Amino acid sequence: MKLVTLLISLFVCQTTALVVLSKNPQIQNVVNRRHTFIGLASTTVATILSFPNPTNAAQGAQAFVGTFSDPINHPGGTRTIRLLDQKVGDYQLAEVIVVGGVGEPKNVVLPAAVIGDRTIVIDFSPKGGPRDFVGVLDGKDIKFLKDGNKWPRL
Repeated sequence: MKLVTLLISLFVCQTTALVVLSKNPQIQNVVNRRHTFIGLASTTVATILSFPNPTNAAQGAQAFVGTFSDPINHPGGTRTIRLLDQKVGDYQLAEVIVVGGVGEPKNVVLPAAVIGDRTIVIDFSPKGGPRDFVGVLDGKDIKFLKDGNKWPRL
């Protein structure tokens, strides 16, 4: 649906430009050649950009499911992300089950939300951390934007 709207918008803009500019006979041939080139190029680019990222989009929120480590901040611990049944729009509720590493509680469950297929927001307040820590997929791992920390997938 998004692609159809985009293509229609491009066609209307191109047609309007052609009608307005082609009224001048001196530039009529230039406008027609440019119109054809711009039309083909913009339609091709719009089509390519409208397709989702094939590696993560097919999985959606499932791309975050799995077990990770935090070797920099809490060596020896694991973080297991699982999706909950609740979903609102692009937001998929999840939880992070923390099995304590060095310097953290033994077992804690952290609420989280996966947004689309690239972003997760984790509430670390149950273990004394920030409420809205944002991470993104970096290959198969999760990288956190505020501090650059990375959770490698196990």
